Amino acid sequence: MIPLLATVGWSDSKHGKHLVWIPLFLVWLVLLPLGAVLFPLMFVVGLGVRVNALRLYGVGWQILSSLRKMVIEVEDAEATFVLSVR
Repeated sequence: MIPLLATVGWSDSKHGKHLVWIPLFLVWLVLLPLGAVLFPLMFVVGLGVRVNALRLYGVGWQILSSLRKMVIEVEDAEATFVLSVR
């Protein structure tokens, strides 16, 4: 399943902590027309480089699905940044 929510948090010594939730299902709805255009294009490119189109689509889906439960944390002496995808 593709991720549906991302949380971005940051803090620094001057302004304190901030947390923003990003509803990814809205982002997927906006990107859906782009995906409809790229889907047949990926098929043509797959034929051109002799890659099985079904395998190409499967790998793309696995990449999107693997973004779920991803956490990126960057810490510094003065600031912290956290990106969490659910």
